[in-house]
Amino acid sequence: MKRLIIVISVLLFTAGCTKQTPEGEKKISKSVEENNVINTIDSFISAYNSHDIEKTVSFLDLNYKGVVVDSDNVVDITEAKNAFYNLMKHYPDGKWNTKCEEVNISGEFAYVMTIGSFMVSDPIENKIIPVYSERSIRILKKQKEGTWKIFRYIAVPAFTYEQ
Repeated sequence: MKRLIIVISVLLFTAGCTKQTPEGEKKISKSVEENNVINTIDSFISAYNSHDIEKTVSFLDLNYKGVVVDSDNVVDITEAKNAFYNLMKHYPDGKWNTKCEEVNISGEFAYVMTIGSFMVSDPIENKIIPVYSERSIRILKKQKEGTWKIFRYIAVPAFTYEQ
């Protein structure tokens, strides 16, 4: 009996010495990663809105693929860059207004649901109006240096307004 108590005591002692992350630290760690993911999306949108295409593209993973559901084209990073230039050329005052609604992180991937609108000036109504709105899923991939980049993008138009 004495021997059993010693064995149990040793097991409890060694179990108490193993490094386990308390739940509170897991939540803090997760929220830090979620914030990093959201900041990546926000910085991507800010770079586009400031008309800095090179910086905008820097938030895309080298193996980036994107698609809008009503389009037949899956674009890579080069085609995305050209699309940004064309959108900017067609709507020089256009700006994205995007909100992250949900973030899920699993290992080196983050799944982000967003809703956004592309806003332009309406000279007739003298206000900013949306010409396109979408719901999208962005999948971000954690890079070797610990930053996040947009790896996949799938958008579904919520509405489109043609001028």
